[in-house]
Amino acid sequence: MKHLTAICTGTPDGYRIRVLAEDHDDDLVDLIFDWDSFRPASAGHRLIEHGYMIRPDARTPDTVNGWREVPSQPGTWSVSVMQTNGDTPETPPLVAERLVEAVSHWTEGRHDQAREVLADLARNGTPALMYGVATGLAVMAKAALAKMQGLDADTASWIILTTDGSRPEDFLPQPHLFAARFITAFANGDTATTLALYGAAFTAPDPELFSHCLEMLLAATGEAVRAATPGADR
Repeated sequence: MKHLTAICTGTPDGYRIRVLAEDHDDDLVDLIFDWDSFRPASAGHRLIEHGYMIRPDARTPDTVNGWREVPSQPGTWSVSVMQTNGDTPETPPLVAERLVEAVSHWTEGRHDQAREVLADLARNGTPALMYGVATGLAVMAKAALAKMQGLDADTASWIILTTDGSRPEDFLPQPHLFAARFITAFANGDTATTLALYGAAFTAPDPELFSHCLEMLLAATGEAVRAATPGADR
């Protein structure tokens, strides 16, 4: 995998973020922001919106959200990044087949077997491939939800509602909230939000959170497909 580096440099008008590749002469990303100070979290989110994310191993105690000051270059920060699938998320055909298998297991009550398929994909998957896994599940969830509601999946707009009008983030565990938000954002075609959610889960301080989020995404998709299947035991 080629090495990618993001550089954030102070300018007279704000800050400039670039993404550089060791085998590429031109900048892969070149962004200008009118910040009055360096904003490491915002810089990470802007990278996600443009198809890159900070590598998990870059986040060490001596960095700021992975960013490290460049020696002898005041006002300049750098961080190692990886490419996601950008604005065109794709799920490889073999992975898609495994996801169908996992969701089928779930809908038929074989939850452990469904989780094992997901775990097998995670063991052999790159971060970009696992983003494809997440979007592949969201594709099935969106289709099932549209079928349940009798809606056109390509034109409907989706929001998260609760029965009592409360905010989901006030009571839902993080994996449940991730699944609800990811499916909703994907259904609305909001790639920037799906990437931001994925990046936040992938780089969370809790090493177990990412796998729990994907398992809940699988469970939510499986339940949606089961509910949309005529004659299913509900």
